[in-house]
Amino acid sequence: PSTVPNEKAVSTPLLGTSFNAFTILGDRQNQVTYNATLNTVAFVHRQNDGGAGGSGIISFDYSTDGGVTWTINPFQTTPVGDGNWNGNRYPNMGIWNPTGNTNTANAYIVQAGPSLANTVAGDNGWAKTFRASAKLDGTNLDETYMTNSTIGPSNDPNEWGAGGFDVNALGDVWYVSTNINNQGSPANPVFDFLGTYHDYFITKGTWNGTNNNFDWTTEATITPGWFTDDNMNTEPSTNIAGLANMAWSPDGMTGYMVAMGADSNASNNTQIRPYVTKTTDGGTTWNNVSDYDFSTNSAFQCYLLPTSADQNVVRPWFRSYDMVVDQNGELRIFTEIWSGSSNDIDSLFFAFTAIQTKFLFEVSTNGTGWNVSFVDSVRNDDFLWDAEPTTQLSHFIRPQASRSQDGTKLFYTWSATDPLISLNREFPQVWSKAYDLSSNLWTPITNLSSGNNSDFIAAYQTISNVTIESGVDKDYQIPIVYGTAAAGAPMSNALQPPQWNFINGVGFNASEFNQAPPVNPCTGVSVAENKLAENSVSVYPNPTKGMLEIQIANADQFDYNIVDVVGNVVASNHVNGNKTVIDLTTNAKGVYFITIDTENGSITKKVMLTK
Repeated sequence: PSTVPNEKAVSTPLLGTSFNAFTILGDRQNQVTYNATLNTVAFVHRQNDGGAGGSGIISFDYSTDGGVTWTINPFQTTPVGDGNWNGNRYPNMGIWNPTGNTNTANAYIVQAGPSLANTVAGDNGWAKTFRASAKLDGTNLDETYMTNSTIGPSNDPNEWGAGGFDVNALGDVWYVSTNINNQGSPANPVFDFLGTYHDYFITKGTWNGTNNNFDWTTEATITPGWFTDDNMNTEPSTNIAGLANMAWSPDGMTGYMVAMGADSNASNNTQIRPYVTKTTDGGTTWNNVSDYDFSTNSAFQCYLLPTSADQNVVRPWFRSYDMVVDQNGELRIFTEIWSGSSNDIDSLFFAFTAIQTKFLFEVSTNGTGWNVSFVDSVRNDDFLWDAEPTTQLSHFIRPQASRSQDGTKLFYTWSATDPLISLNREFPQVWSKAYDLSSNLWTPITNLSSGNNSDFIAAYQTISNVTIESGVDKDYQIPIVYGTAAAGAPMSNALQPPQWNFINGVGFNASEFNQAPPVNPCTGVSVAENKLAENSVSVYPNPTKGMLEIQIANADQFDYNIVDVVGNVVASNHVNGNKTVIDLTTNAKGVYFITIDTENGSITKKVMLTK
């Protein structure tokens, strides 16, 4: 709509603005936060258009009644800067509340994000990470800057990309940052090899009651070591990794750091996939989670288009994503997956681009195995709303993840447009689906923009990592902020000031968790949540000429059922022990599906029988 109906204005209260749209573009930023004890929601952004000091100063808005009314831009949180400072960008935020406190005036806002410098040796300009904290009344303001990176000249700090910001249940503040090649590529092969996303810095903020601020320490430096040779080995090796995210369990003891990357040199598992490190002791120690070949997963094999060269191979390409940790300490990654079109090690970024080859999945792990659940098909292409060469911004699908305060319910949102209106994501709405761990039931896919002012104009929706519970409108209200052009229309120029809005009272009631898990259309088997890890089951060899061995880790007994492509049962049995051998030599060649049931759950594997 070209105008906003006044009678629905209460549904999307106005927040602050910012000098331009470059404040909210990172899907791994935690910019909306909620504290249940104080019923306080806050949103951090670059300060209001026209604010003193320019666009590089950070501010925030907050509500102490669960999002109904807001205090807009109460004060600047980074007014000073640091030396050759040229502004802060892409902020994250949390609320730190002293133990036992119920008075909002005693709580602190805490923020972090990347900072630019006026003078750098290279051409990017990312310098340090800013950190800021203050009481909600503006007192005890603290502003610091730090860099961890040791790559590059001493006069060229190159840290950036702070993400996954969270205040966990132990009262500690966490974020993860990385480094960037400020030298430009490929002018300096050493920087091309090491300079971009080479290290990930896990940083902790600890409350200092004497100084009324936070002491910041780097608790771990993670180096995935994922490199590839570009263009058939004609250029120097390049680090193939992305920006990182973090998430914590409800008790604050289990945390995960995730970055997407690929390695075409060390193994045949070359697809772009999650690199995961985990802590179970509140962040004291961090250990790598087992790597996994996602191309072997039956859900991906069913939905994704196989590669052009080999119809038996799928290449899941993990794209935009967000994540939470559930009640059981299990990591839940909500992600867009594309179908890779080539399994050549030189073609990591080759993919089919049709809508029909892209999907939304929940990918989960407890640290020892992986499960994959289908969530929805991607129904729209990205819509390029600012075609200027320096911006090239579009409405992308932007997966976001949240959980209930106890971690028993998971909430996923994304940007979409009704495909009957447009096959492009031209008129963005907030779509959502939620899952209940205890009942193993999902909600229907729901348009959260329907009936409020965000309908058709909810650009760059971003949500809190925890929900508001027992709200006036919904049992589980998802705190959501979106942007529009200042006049209320869809954004059209990234350099114009956007208006930020909160969507009030949207989410799900407990009664809406009423749908069974989706059924894998290739096998007819429900894609149910279970604890049977994909990589704990071995079916070998595959392809096979007839003899198959099934082996399951940590199992005393199991059942198997084998069907052909039309659903005919060709073999089934109960096995006492953790392995068995099956003879399929008398069966016709083709594709078969083996479903394995154990006390820990079930899993289905696809097998190719050759002659």
